[in-house]
Amino acid sequence: MHYLLLAGPSDRLAEFYPTLTATPRPPDEAFPSFRAFCLDRRPAIERLLRTGRVQTNEVGRCAYLYPAFALVAEWSRRPLVIIELGASAGLNLMWDQYRYEYEGDASCGPSDATVVIRSAFRGDRRPRLPERAPAVVGRVGVDLVPIDVRDEDQTSWLRALVWPEHRERAALLASALALAQRTPPRVVRGDALACLPDLLREARRDAAVCVTHTHTLNQMTEGRRAALTAVLSESSRDLPLYRLSAEWLTGIHPLVELTSWAGANVTTRRLAFSDPHGRWIEWLGDRTAARPFE
Repeated sequence: MHYLLLAGPSDRLAEFYPTLTATPRPPDEAFPSFRAFCLDRRPAIERLLRTGRVQTNEVGRCAYLYPAFALVAEWSRRPLVIIELGASAGLNLMWDQYRYEYEGDASCGPSDATVVIRSAFRGDRRPRLPERAPAVVGRVGVDLVPIDVRDEDQTSWLRALVWPEHRERAALLASALALAQRTPPRVVRGDALACLPDLLREARRDAAVCVTHTHTLNQMTEGRRAALTAVLSESSRDLPLYRLSAEWLTGIHPLVELTSWAGANVTTRRLAFSDPHGRWIEWLGDRTAARPFE
């Protein structure tokens, strides 16, 4: 419904959508307009139900990616290569080009950034937040059906996937899309398990290679999750490899974890719990510069 209304907001149903009007009507009055809209647009709705995929690109999650990637750079003492699985439009690949403002704590990232991500830390622990992002020497995403940031229809679908009452998320997405359209990130179309070995072989050997995914494993079977871990373990034999994940398979909140391979040793460290959209972070580590993966 949101997607169809974005294409033609003149319908009366648009009066109930905060993303389409400054003064939305109460949602409990929406049903008659909603029903009429569905009956009138039935063929288009059926087509979307057959073909549409949930491709949300939640830029707010970069609020916890920034300190996590900074931690990898500190421990490895290398520049970074980022490979994102389930990248959608690839907006989170551009995390180092955004400004971060953590309520009551610090600000970091480019001071002139056009994309500003606001979040807050909960609890007593805080990560290191370098003013400047670590150097990134390579970045690529992979997705079954990537979103082309230059395609108006595809970006409209991406906008429609943001809940209409979440105006701040919608505004953040719009600013990230505007930035990405200047220099679109590289996103490869394909299955992550099939594409990942080649992407890892392409990665620079003088960099710390970070394979990252957020809210992606819930779309995989247990067998495919195990296969992904096996691919990473195999590839770790000849390059410095890290896996940064934020998944919500169990527990009350999504969990941010960092895994590293050093020879036959595999170490996984829990970094944080977070809000699904990055609005708050409960950091579980500390500020130490120790390098636990060696």
